[in-house]
Amino acid sequence: MNWPKYLCIGNDKIEAEWLPRWYGVPHDECVFRRYNKLFKQHEGTGYPDTSIFIKLKPLPKGTNYKQHLNILKTERLLNGNDVREY
Repeated sequence: MNWPKYLCIGNDKIEAEWLPRWYGVPHDECVFRRYNKLFKQHEGTGYPDTSIFIKLKPLPKGTNYKQHLNILKTERLLNGNDVREY
């Protein structure tokens, strides 16, 4: 089993479960924070500390999601938090 590396955060228009496909990451390496349309807020993930994950969010239309993921990974490396450790 792979430990989750990514936190997929949906919003009122885009489901969190769609993001792994758009970013090109394995579904089983993701934790999902769903948006509850009824209460207009995000639901919990079941993890007490979500700062260990790379956060994947919906981006503006036309954005290259895979390129943005490379930027997020590079920033993570530069900050000393290598995602490969998890």
